[in-house]
Amino acid sequence: MTRLLTISPPMTEIDPNSVKPGWVALLIVLVLGGATVLLWRNMGKQLKKIDFDPDAGARDRAPSDVPPTTGSSADRAGAAGPAAATTNAAAETPDK
Repeated sequence: MTRLLTISPPMTEIDPNSVKPGWVALLIVLVLGGATVLLWRNMGKQLKKIDFDPDAGARDRAPSDVPPTTGSSADRAGAAGPAAATTNAAAETPDK
């Protein structure tokens, strides 16, 4: 192993003014650019498939405006809110 290290020619200093990017770097940049363009086109096609009605949001109520039902998470034990706080407070008061 040490013989292989001693046989190698001594390292020469690399002049930073003469070092230029090679063709491999250009090829990598071109491939990445082409992949970006193809992904961009595909995303545009996928977004065109979406059926979006901009007026639907104005007609529908937001989920926070809907009162809780009996099966909702607000009725479960440990839920935060005024209803849960009054129920828990009544249960924690000692009887006299």
